Amino acid sequence: MKISQREYQIAELIAWGATDKEVACELDISPETAKTHRKNILQKIDGHNAADLTRWFFSCKSKVSFGINPRTVRHLACFMLLLIGISEYTKTDIIRTNMVRVSRAQRTSRRSSSKKSYKLQAA
Repeated sequence: MKISQREYQIAELIAWGATDKEVACELDISPETAKTHRKNILQKIDGHNAADLTRWFFSCKSKVSFGINPRTVRHLACFMLLLIGISEYTKTDIIRTNMVRVSRAQRTSRRSSSKKSYKLQAA
């Protein structure tokens, strides 16, 4: 089902954190009407609460999907288990090791850039 323009306005206010009373004041409707619209929107988007409505609104507005295919979830879970298994077998922390390497490289580049600036100031 497609939502109406009015329902979209209400969804936007709710997504930004407005309560039913605040929506009612903003749009000059009764709080019961705002509550009914909220229920209708949730029913149309197959949501259960304001968090679902917020996710739906921002995914529509930014044209980004927050839903992940269940097959993709399984693949990601298997990949993470594989990484954990390798790190346990080799007794190293793969993620932390890569982070340390990056930070050492950053420190080295910072030192060389600070020495250059010091030389320029001294000259």
